[in-house]
Amino acid sequence: MRSPNRGARTALRLVSYASIFLLWVVGARLLGSNVLPGPGETFAFVAREVARGVLFPNLWVTAQRVLSAFAVGMLAGTLLGAAMGLSRRVDDLLQGWLVAALTVPRIVLFVVAYLSIGLSDRALVLALVITIMPTVTVAVREGARALDGSLLEMAMAFRRSRASIWRRVVFPQLTPYLVGTARGALALTWKMVVLGELLGRTSGVGYQISFYFQFFNMTGVLAYGVTMMLLLAVIDLGLMGAIQHYAFRWRAPVKVDAVG
Repeated sequence: MRSPNRGARTALRLVSYASIFLLWVVGARLLGSNVLPGPGETFAFVAREVARGVLFPNLWVTAQRVLSAFAVGMLAGTLLGAAMGLSRRVDDLLQGWLVAALTVPRIVLFVVAYLSIGLSDRALVLALVITIMPTVTVAVREGARALDGSLLEMAMAFRRSRASIWRRVVFPQLTPYLVGTARGALALTWKMVVLGELLGRTSGVGYQISFYFQFFNMTGVLAYGVTMMLLLAVIDLGLMGAIQHYAFRWRAPVKVDAVG
């Protein structure tokens, strides 16, 4: 069985997105606009928020928080994961901290950060970093454990510098784990920032969702939720997809022939 051509793949993706939109329309018809506003009402509300000059400033504030936490969390998680994967002593030393970070309820992180640091962006970003860092650490640690030891031995036998070994041997083998983890970590950060803003900030998409929730305005809640979904989809499919395509440009497309 050969992989579908580009036209067929595009058609399948359009069908996938269209099915989501169709389900939204049908759900709005069955449940009523008070429970689930339809696409027309939702995007009309979005247009009004844009005209009022409210939507884009709140999206920008949320995006800044997400990108700051994502950058710090990815860097710290990558360094810790590589260290734990390459050194059994470091892995044993940090094992307890990693398990604790993975199991602590995420809402507790935001509450503790706000109570200890204050209702500030610094507390929110710190809680987001602690939220995503363990996930990145685990993925990179497993990638480091899967490194080809023979390549490392060959590089050391040729007396390559440590920096050269990391750049040309270690990092290329970690790239698949980094790229896949980055997409998941960005999505997780984007979702959790809404909770953090809802609990203790006076700006951002999460705050706006909380504001409209207090007035039982389902259209407002859905409008900001859908807007965030669309923005994340653009970032994930556009920016992150382009990074993944560039990182794996050397790979040939996989073709599976029919057996028998």
